[in-house]
Amino acid sequence: MAKASPPNVFKAYLEQFQKDFSLFLSLRSEEIIQGGRVVLTFLGRSIDDPRSKDCCLLWELLAKSLLDLAAKVSLFSFKLSKLLALLVMEIN
Repeated sequence: MAKASPPNVFKAYLEQFQKDFSLFLSLRSEEIIQGGRVVLTFLGRSIDDPRSKDCCLLWELLAKSLLDLAAKVSLFSFKLSKLLALLVMEIN
């Protein structure tokens, strides 16, 4: 999508995403065993304009997500704190 794209282009992308994502979730639900888990990771934006380049903060989002995960879950077999320290150093 370009800044000059008309509104119907954005609407078409949104409608296609909704169809594709619904199908994705439906198919994944057939694959998961009872009590299983799925982790989905999404890039987000801090503003509503889909034409912005605001969604390119992948490493910062990953570091924040991992910090949040580490705060909530006790991970015995992973040295997550070392990985997080490396990621934070890369961001800063």
